[in-house]
Amino acid sequence: MPSRRREEGTSAVELVLYMPLLMIAIIFTVQFALVFLGNQAASASAREAARVARVTDDPGLGRAKGESYAANLGQGVLERVSVSVVRVGDDEMRATVSGEAPRLLPFFAPPR
Repeated sequence: MPSRRREEGTSAVELVLYMPLLMIAIIFTVQFALVFLGNQAASASAREAARVARVTDDPGLGRAKGESYAANLGQGVLERVSVSVVRVGDDEMRATVSGEAPRLLPFFAPPR
């Protein structure tokens, strides 16, 4: 009769080996979600800033509205916001909103 190998504790060893990989995958997934949400908040703020600037024909007012919109909408997902509104042509305004997503890992810089 062949001898049986003892397999007690193999699940614990497997967990110790796989858990760091699982945690890294989870952190990168959450970081990607924060970058995506920050991008959506910046895009919505730029649309609002351009709309207000076009309707009022005042780039300064559009920039102020974009900053307040980003502060309210991007709270927690958009940091260090910068808004610029410029006139393009006679009746068009172009708004640009940039910012940074929060970092979960200090050594990993998410794309801007």
